Amino acid sequence: MACTPATYKAAYDAMFTLDDARRLAAEGPLSFDALVSILSSKMVKQTKLTAGHHRQPDVCKTYVQRYLRGETLLTIARDLRLPPTMLARFFLEHQQGLKKGSKEVGKLIKQPSLILDNRLSKEVADAVEADHFYGPRVETLKRVIGLEYEHILYETLRSRGIPFLTENHLRANVEARTPDALLRVPLFVRGRQVHWIDSKGTFGDPDSHRQSYESQFSAYLNRFGAGLVVYWMGYEESVVHLDPKVLVLDHMPVANFELMSHFASQP
Repeated sequence: MACTPATYKAAYDAMFTLDDARRLAAEGPLSFDALVSILSSKMVKQTKLTAGHHRQPDVCKTYVQRYLRGETLLTIARDLRLPPTMLARFFLEHQQGLKKGSKEVGKLIKQPSLILDNRLSKEVADAVEADHFYGPRVETLKRVIGLEYEHILYETLRSRGIPFLTENHLRANVEARTPDALLRVPLFVRGRQVHWIDSKGTFGDPDSHRQSYESQFSAYLNRFGAGLVVYWMGYEESVVHLDPKVLVLDHMPVANFELMSHFASQP
């Protein structure tokens, strides 16, 4: 569903944990999936803004001291309202003298069993397992959700007999930037011309929509013309105004659209 800016802001400001998302979902109007997507975006944004602070040697030293006094990484992360995987990353960088964002740190996050210290190995594993916003498990889940919604998009198009090229087809032909579906024949959707469709298994908030526009949609517009973005978990209604050539919906309509070739064949 599309929600007002006020509804989006109220949900964004009120959430810090999944329990907050569950509580708000019970109150409505946003679904639990939409709220989790909003919360995930919030946590990622806040972590990027505060990562520099948490990585400062004097600050990270206090986390090490708390750990040595017996606190777990999970307890410290919850106290800081920081995703546990990111705290584990900062901790490993500082405690083992590893370069910020290095492959070595990433390898230890993916395979905590490689950490020689038994306690630290277990706590990093626990941090990754408990994290709902960062880490290899979360990235895998996001990819799976994205693929599931792409499948729904493709099945809808096939069921209506609409010819299209998938992202994989386009990449095989060395297209640099590719929407999920490039229509062989444009559609009219709600009176709007559509040449391509991009599927997003997330909630469309203003910041993420703007970022996707700058990194993806603008390139599709320049190469293929007007298109459609489907935010399956809903969107904040102001995003529809960013560019009138990008139609935004929260589902793939099964009616009220028509191939432009049908219009061309009419007398």
